[in-house]
Amino acid sequence: MEVLLEKGYRSLCIQAGSSEVGEVMLTKAKSKLPGFQVSWFSYKPNILADINAADLVISHAGAGSCLEIMHANKPCIVVVNDKLMGNHQVELAEKLSSLGHTEYTTPSHLIETVQSFRSENLLPYEPGDPKRLSKHLHQLMGLLYSD
Repeated sequence: MEVLLEKGYRSLCIQAGSSEVGEVMLTKAKSKLPGFQVSWFSYKPNILADINAADLVISHAGAGSCLEIMHANKPCIVVVNDKLMGNHQVELAEKLSSLGHTEYTTPSHLIETVQSFRSENLLPYEPGDPKRLSKHLHQLMGLLYSD
């Protein structure tokens, strides 16, 4: 939280799931970081409003989460769990980072990544056209395509 405060952020909203991290962070902020606001929730059916309200999103590297954040055009740092075997999230995080849409890191390097993060270096995400894919698939199968 200290590095977020140093970077000019004044609040943190955490989706904590079933862990106690939200309450721990709230207690720490109250005692050590006056003026820094922490809120948290376990789960919500939809977090798009939280994403839209954020100046920076720090997320796991799940495909759905990454796409939702990029569609919202929000700066994002994705955190991959480098301890998992066969971790497909690493591939996605590396690709999105190489395209300039996100930064990615591991839990052990998160603080350094936040310190060096510059949202102005990210490129906006431009969604693809699903009709192009549909047309291509129709052509591959020898079917007629109509809009």
